[in-house]
Amino acid sequence: MKISIVGCGATGIAILRHLAELACSGGDRSPVSEIRLFDKSGFDGGMAYRTQSDQHLLNMRVSTMSIRAGDSQDFLRWTSRAGVPCEANDHLPRKVYRDYLEDVRQSAIERCRNVGIRVSVEHAEVVAMHLTPAGDIVLETDRHESYVSSVMVLCTGHNVPSDNYNLAASKNFVPDPYADFSFADRSDLEVGILGSGLTAIDSVLALARSHPSIRITCMSRSGLFPTVQAISKPAADGEFRDALRRYVDGIGRTEADDLASTISRLLYATTGLRCNLSFSNDHADALADLEHNIAQTEARAPNVTSYLTGVVDIVCDAWSKMDHGEKSRFMTYYNSGWLRNRSAMPLANALKVRDLLRTGRLSTRSSLRTVTAIGSRFRATFGTGSSCDMDHVIAATGPSYQLDALPLYADMQRQGLVVLDAHGGIRCDYDDSRVLDERGSKHSNIFAVGSPTKGTHFYAGAVDINLRRAESVIDTILRNAEQLRSRSTGAETAAKLEAVD
Repeated sequence: MKISIVGCGATGIAILRHLAELACSGGDRSPVSEIRLFDKSGFDGGMAYRTQSDQHLLNMRVSTMSIRAGDSQDFLRWTSRAGVPCEANDHLPRKVYRDYLEDVRQSAIERCRNVGIRVSVEHAEVVAMHLTPAGDIVLETDRHESYVSSVMVLCTGHNVPSDNYNLAASKNFVPDPYADFSFADRSDLEVGILGSGLTAIDSVLALARSHPSIRITCMSRSGLFPTVQAISKPAADGEFRDALRRYVDGIGRTEADDLASTISRLLYATTGLRCNLSFSNDHADALADLEHNIAQTEARAPNVTSYLTGVVDIVCDAWSKMDHGEKSRFMTYYNSGWLRNRSAMPLANALKVRDLLRTGRLSTRSSLRTVTAIGSRFRATFGTGSSCDMDHVIAATGPSYQLDALPLYADMQRQGLVVLDAHGGIRCDYDDSRVLDERGSKHSNIFAVGSPTKGTHFYAGAVDINLRRAESVIDTILRNAEQLRSRSTGAETAAKLEAVD
């Protein structure tokens, strides 16, 4: 059986590692004969982890970033071996995590090769594919090379943020929030950052370090930054989780308004904490809000984030029960509030942002409506009717999950092999991650994990969540190994006959 993994960032490496551990445990009896890895960016960690900036920290603690199934301490042990001093609750630079991923990838490859499993590493983009009459998968790359596989796992990673205001043609627009900022550092320069979430925080801190003279403005709907992670997990958070689980399991169809109000109601009833996901207060003071959140964290008090972190899987289940209209409503009215409260920033980042706000180097604007290029500069307009002009604009609204611009997905859509989901990614089966075709039928040998599943899964980018899905996919593939291996044998026979002809 030949397996192709398309995309080898964190999710693809999680797939590879689990595959290596299970496939190699059988020795000569392994059903896997070959693994092919494809990565168009050259196995550099992908958009989030290729950064070289020390200012770009992991938003998750070291203790939650292992990509070894059933072993939450793997990353922590690796840091010790690598001579990186840290503790379980620390937030390390993302470039350190990239080194961990590369070490895991190389170790998995070596382990497979040691038991006779061929591993090919292709620094190439898969741009097209087709199915043979026997159901095998033929992949074509941008290097005009073709490969036959029994199974394909799609793990294509994050794209740069969407160009929501059609600014790409302007030379002073920066589409990649993790790029090296090449513009000048002068006190008369105004730099606008689209967004005020975690990606925007990354851009702010890197920019403040590399350009100490410029003024920075974060512009978003709310004008507020994420909340701050609690230092310690609540001693008992099961009551809220159990109550929300009963609610989700007890409904046949989820309505966005009801889910948001139920989360708020149950959280207050079980913890006494208030959480308004509708996020209607878009005129709040960003500094005052951040000061409050920092004080709460430093007092080691449980906060909303502490509890929402523990129910992500339940919210994903609720999302799977929403129809298209309810998903759209949730994204419009509640997603910003959910992300702000669930995807909190590390305290170390919060303190740096607070200092920038206090000194006036950083400011925020709420109710952003549009941004227009005017010559080499930009004008942002807001719901209040006011506007401001900027010299440079950085897109930092978070990664785009839309796949229509990627050649592989466009080719598969043209053949009816996939359906692009309006909420991101492609349509997949919620339970087993098999990709769905235009008729809604599941492919037996095409799977997706991570970013390509965004419309199916509410959370598609978190390492810990994708690790569980990676385990499930590999377990499914190996359970069906005999059927898939017969396809591989058939493909090899057909290739030999074609060569003879």
